[in-house]
Amino acid sequence: MRTLAPAPLFRVFSSALFLAMALMGMTSAHAAQWKWRDASGVVHYSDQPPPANIPAGNILQRPAANVAVPATASHSASQPQASNELEKKIAEQKKAEQAAQEQAKLQQQQAQALVNQQNCLQAQKQLQVLDSGQRMVQIDAQGQRVIMDDAQRAAERAKIAGLISQYCR
Repeated sequence: MRTLAPAPLFRVFSSALFLAMALMGMTSAHAAQWKWRDASGVVHYSDQPPPANIPAGNILQRPAANVAVPATASHSASQPQASNELEKKIAEQKKAEQAAQEQAKLQQQQAQALVNQQNCLQAQKQLQVLDSGQRMVQIDAQGQRVIMDDAQRAAERAKIAGLISQYCR
């Protein structure tokens, strides 16, 4: 009586296993219906369409017309949502930048108003001293003290009046 050797059984089983693995490999390759080249030249294979930033000329293969791609609807539906979120973030960032610019402008205006107020007070004090009738002294180019006459006093008063009209609004 002869017994069957285990080798032929093993060979049949390994052949069936190999065939099953080959079929699985073929279905995964078949599932990759999209083929495109990205900006850096790398070729991609996928069962989903390429990103929106890929030009139509870089799409190398599309799925057959009679095959429905179920992921396309969810992928295309998520793209507008993602772009809406991106647009919202950009709009919020622009609003924040604009608010920061307005705040900086307001602070600058407040600082300028404070400087103008201080200049106004100083010019008013100078005008009071000039109108007090006291003898006024100026320093000339040689560093000598010279008493102001009426014409110089009138010219100084006109100059201070101009400063007052500029800073005291």
